[in-house]
Amino acid sequence: MIRDAHGRKMSKSLGNVIDPIEVINGISLEGLHKRLEGGNLDPKELAVAIEGQKKDFPNGIEECGADALRFALVSYTAQVSISYQCLHDL
Repeated sequence: MIRDAHGRKMSKSLGNVIDPIEVINGISLEGLHKRLEGGNLDPKELAVAIEGQKKDFPNGIEECGADALRFALVSYTAQVSISYQCLHDL
């Protein structure tokens, strides 16, 4: 099971899933919010998800490139925590 930085199961219905393309190409905080608002989240969950994005990605997601994402994903074969910062530092 994959969990977010707050220990919640990652799920589209919770709005805490990050599209790999957004890690590769980068996305602004406003872009992240628009993606959430275009979904079908319950208004309460939408507010929680937006606050989570503001806390976790105050400047959006900086472009990391495909190689950093590939490396991070193939490097972890056991249950470990992978943070966005880990991907960015690669």
